[in-house]
Amino acid sequence: MADNFIDEMQEWRILVGTTILSFGEIELITLKCLAHIPKDEIYKSVSTLPFGRRIDLVVEILNSRESKKNKEIINFIEKLKKAKKLSEYRNVLAHNPLMADIYMDNISGDIKVEQIISSSKNKDKSIDLASLKEIAAEVESLASDLYMAIGKIIEAEQ
Repeated sequence: MADNFIDEMQEWRILVGTTILSFGEIELITLKCLAHIPKDEIYKSVSTLPFGRRIDLVVEILNSRESKKNKEIINFIEKLKKAKKLSEYRNVLAHNPLMADIYMDNISGDIKVEQIISSSKNKDKSIDLASLKEIAAEVESLASDLYMAIGKIIEAEQ
């Protein structure tokens, strides 16, 4: 039992770390967008905006371009919107502890213990280990995809 708990805790640490680090990369990508995509110098003023607002601004700038019908830009905008939606999970992971959820299984009557991270602000937001595995993989892949896409967009803008 103890070995299983230690292994599970290690898995939580790795997955939370992967998710948070991948979001750090996505944050950097939004900053690079604001440093290189706008024609005007706005970086100093907008670099301190919260993540979601930076995504909204990048999307607004890209949507105002004549080249907005470009497949690369459409793809990039969709990925940014996905990152914004996934940031809700990042916030839950970053601001809430891992806790034991203890409950009785309705079918077997057994007492169950499950590790879970739940939002203290929104009780509907909770992450178990299985969903964290999916989130971590999705965010890591998204960060990689965004790096590739922003390179193509910046190259096309120059």
